[in-house]
Amino acid sequence: MKKLILATFLYSTSLFAAFLCPDGSFVAQGPCTLCPDGKFIGGGARCQLAPNGQFIPQSPEGPKLTPNGTFIPGGRGMTLCPDGNFVAGTRCVLTPNGTFIGQ
Repeated sequence: MKKLILATFLYSTSLFAAFLCPDGSFVAQGPCTLCPDGKFIGGGARCQLAPNGQFIPQSPEGPKLTPNGTFIPGGRGMTLCPDGNFVAGTRCVLTPNGTFIGQ
């Protein structure tokens, strides 16, 4: 019985709720915020313009450059996902559309 409870706990904590935005993209936290470039960011964050022209969630630390030349919000760490992209956070979460988001 203890093994079943532990297995259920591990399974339930490994799930991650991704929020679906109106354009079909996913974000780690709702609500979705529409940025001037037509992309959505999550968590109700404000859009911040990164040096390469993309919009990312605003952070007090500003944009952080990843090794592949994209920008992520600073201050949350950086993780390399299986698809070769970097996300902000400590782990990659696969969304239903096949992309990864950070947590």
